[in-house]
Amino acid sequence: MPACSHLIYHQETVDRTAAENSIETLVAQLPIEDEVLILDVGGAGGPDLLKPFQAFEWATYSSCRAKRPEQRSYTFGLNAAIAGLKASRIFVWRTDYVYPPGLYHAYCKAMESAWFAAPYDVLVGRPEVDSTFVRAAKNRLNPFDETYWGERSTRLSLYETQDPALFAITRQLWNRIGGLNHELWGYGWQFAEFAVRVRRACPRRRIAYFNAAPPLHQTHEGSQMHNPAERKAEAEAGRLRFVQFLGGEAAYEMYRLKQRLAPNK
Repeated sequence: MPACSHLIYHQETVDRTAAENSIETLVAQLPIEDEVLILDVGGAGGPDLLKPFQAFEWATYSSCRAKRPEQRSYTFGLNAAIAGLKASRIFVWRTDYVYPPGLYHAYCKAMESAWFAAPYDVLVGRPEVDSTFVRAAKNRLNPFDETYWGERSTRLSLYETQDPALFAITRQLWNRIGGLNHELWGYGWQFAEFAVRVRRACPRRRIAYFNAAPPLHQTHEGSQMHNPAERKAEAEAGRLRFVQFLGGEAAYEMYRLKQRLAPNK
């Protein structure tokens, strides 16, 4: 069986060029002995997204037509797909990010002793940093020009915000905490609540937010800076689900104060 499994999550709001940019940076660093599953939510990407992985021993394309809104959420996709992966260590990637060389190695180093690992921070590209922009500047991806991309992005700490949308986890821990909470499907809060349960379920020494060249988020149709009114409505709907889950606005404000962490120096 493979030592590691990789779930590559693609949704229809992410354009084809962004997905190709992302996959190119992944296939260059993942071992061909690992398992790869591309989950195409909405089915817009198509099976040929898997072509770069044709030399891999375990490579699968799966699509969901996602007729219902909750099926287009990470909670549904990850909970449905991770159960079928083969390895004891599971990595979650998204096709709206590109990944610097060596990032997978940094993950593996962290996972030698950790049960959960994530990059300390990511770069969120400004509106102009879409897939076409990234494609035109691909010579700055390998080697990764962190200064160049940092000047065109906002740095977001996954550790300080406790919003690990990219992560690796042992199957044992994923099963122990029951995956993502489907009650919080939608835009935003499912990963924050997930991070709390990770911290409660394992010792601090088994959680690793590691330093490495950060993944870069490509702007796309589903990004917050596109269709601002629609994205704002989605974000507020997700926030209200979380407020209801916690028991009211006061509990929500208390959660925000308690769960967001100071920089880990």
